Parts: sequence; C-alpha cells; structure tokens
Amino acid sequence: MNSSDFQHDRLLHAIYATIEHPSEWKDFCAQFRKSIGVASVHLCVFDRQHELFSCAEGFSVRETEPLELIRPLYRDDARLEWLRAFPPGKWLHCGSHRGSAPNTGDGLPVFEPDLFAAGGGFVSLCKLIDSGALTAMIACRGSAQDVALPAAERALLERLAPHLVRALHLSVRRLLPDADALTSNARPPAMLVSVSGEVLHSNEAAQRLLRATSLVRVRGKRLAFAAPYQARFLEDVAISEARLKSRASGARAAAARFRALRIVDAAGAADGERSRAAPLRGGPDVLYAFYNVVTAGEMTGMRAMAALMFYHPRSAPEVDEQVLASAFELSPAECRIVHLLVDGLTPKEIAAQVNVQYDTVRKQLQSIFLKTATRRQPDLLRLLMNLPARCRGGDADGRSRAALGATEDP
Repeated sequence: MNSSDFQHDRLLHAIYATIEHPSEWKDFCAQFRKSIGVASVHLCVFDRQHELFSCAEGFSVRETEPLELIRPLYRDDARLEWLRAFPPGKWLHCGSHRGSAPNTGDGLPVFEPDLFAAGGGFVSLCKLIDSGALTAMIACRGSAQDVALPAAERALLERLAPHLVRALHLSVRRLLPDADALTSNARPPAMLVSVSGEVLHSNEAAQRLLRATSLVRVRGKRLAFAAPYQARFLEDVAISEARLKSRASGARAAAARFRALRIVDAAGAADGERSRAAPLRGGPDVLYAFYNVVTAGEMTGMRAMAALMFYHPRSAPEVDEQVLASAFELSPAECRIVHLLVDGLTPKEIAAQVNVQYDTVRKQLQSIFLKTATRRQPDLLRLLMNLPARCRGGDADGRSRAALGATEDP
C-alpha cells in the first residue's frame, strides 16, 4: 500500500467514526490537517432557518480567524450565487491569484483567504450540505507562503469528498442544537388571538398558565378572560383592526403600542368558579396580560391579530438556585436570602423568618452583592429578573418553595 492509500484509509476510518461519536470531527480535522499539510482545517455548520452558526470544529484555530464571519457572508455575499451553482461534494480551490479559470490553484476566489486567516495563501473549500434548512462546509487554509494545494493532496480530497458528505448527512442533526427547544423554556406565556377571540397559537408556557389560574381560559378555541376584561380586550382589538383597514393616520403605530390588562379576582372566584390557585400572601389572584395588535403583512386587507404575553405572579419561574450556585458560587444560605428578597421580604423580615440575627442577614447580603458584582438591592433584583430558568414540572428538582415560606407553583 502506498502512502496515498494509507492516508486515504486512515482518514476514511476517522470520517466514519464521527457517525457514532460526533465529537470525533475535531480529531478528524486534526488528522486531515496533518495529512494534507495545511495551516488549518475548518468544519462549519450553519442553521439557515434560525440564522444560527451552529458548529465550528477545527485545528490550530487562532483568535485572528473569525469563523463568525461566515454567518453574514453566507447570507449576503454576492459571490455565493457562484458557489451555490456547484453541487455538494465538489472541491473549489481558490488561490491568491486572480484572473484565471476557476477551480484551479490560480482560480477566482470564492472566499478570500483572509476570511479564514490574515495572510493565508489559498483556500480549498468543499460544500458538503446545502439545503433550505442548513449549510455545511469544510475548508483548508494554506499558510502565507503556499500558493496552491499540490495535485496529490487535491486528489486525496476528491476521493474523500463523497464520504464526508455521507458522514455529515448522518451526523449533522447531532451537531445542530435544537433552537426551538433551547429557547422555549425562556419564553413567557404567549398567544396569538384573532379579532373574534379565537386562539390561533399558544406556546407551552401559555398551556401551563391555563392550568395555573382561572383568570384566563380557552373555551371552544376562544380566549376567555374574567368579566369585564373580555369585552374590553375584544373591543380594543376590533377598533384597532378597523382603523388599520381604513388606513387612518397613525393607526399602525397605535396598534403596535403595547397595552396592559390587570385582571384581578378580588373575591377569590373568576367567571363563576373558585380560583384553583391559593391567593399569594393572602391577596387576590392577579394576571397581567400585555398585548398589541399586529397583521401578517403590510397589506391593509390582512386580518389583524392580538399578540399577547402574560405574567402570573404565582406561576412565574422562580429564581433557579442551581444557576445562582454555579454562576455566582452562592452558598445555600445565600440562595435562601435571594429567594426571600424576590418574594418581597426586607432584610429584617428575612432575619425573623429564618430565625437569625439581622446582622447575619446583612453580612450575607453584602457577600451576595460582592459575588454578583452588584451594589444595591435594586441592582440585584434586576439581575435576578434576567437569569435563565429551567422548566420545572411540579417538584421535579426535589425542592419545594414551600420550604422557603412561599407557595409552590402549580
């Protein structure tokens, strides 16, 4: 077996190892770079639906090699029409010399070498996947003194190309993050509602909200607030739609303005039924609905919709103490102080509730300020309001807010 066949077989084994273990792409890139003698190798996966630069594996990647440049360039660069004309699995060799025939060492550049690193002599690029959903590319960058990739190494790339395409097709979904799943837990309860009150769409957080309070319901696919908020909401949406259709001056800006409904069940009952959630600190059940009126396009004949977001104090995500502990290294006692601050207690009230001296709480609070790089309680609370939160079903994490003197989220 000659050296070319040996290199081919060794790289082929590394390629197919990635199907079972996608993390092996990094090892493949390292072997690939060494075998063909280039400065660096980059494997890039771009989620076109979410405009998410999803994966970048490489070897000898320097800080001066801004891989994130690929994202806007792949969307906007005019030369990409030329690149897209080539089928997946075809290598393009782009040298630093202009004016010659494409696909040679002296060919027209697809991506200038300095997009991968300042001073590179050439780029050999292969588009592995190019669909409406995603794009994947692998590129080899030569060093500054290299003019073109030698013929023997080009032949090796051509032999490997179909295997790279096949392996990446089989493993790419494991390389791509699920953007919807990653962001869904962070979204507030939200709905799209027609002018007549029909629910067109609701996210998972909104479905949980319907189980947490009687102040909003969906009956026969129609949104139902407690009276008199239902009539007020539908009337406002209908007026906005009428003004949009009549092209009244300022109608679009007025429709886009957010309004708020503060829906209160002062008697502990809503719409003739007892609220399923216990009152928070003895007060009434409260629901905040924020909404604006939108259309599916700029055409005035399009039906309007209300885009709603909800805040229900009792079922709002609590501060995640695992985030506090891992991000800021707060102790369990400090996490408890944070929870009680969020619940509205003063430091003196916290001291009384946890049965410690006020000075102890004050010292713990100073430690929390230091660890979170905040200086005052308002700064700390603003930080806590923007922390990520895990989606919790019941008491899945084995901890109940009731242990902290708060009502457990339904």
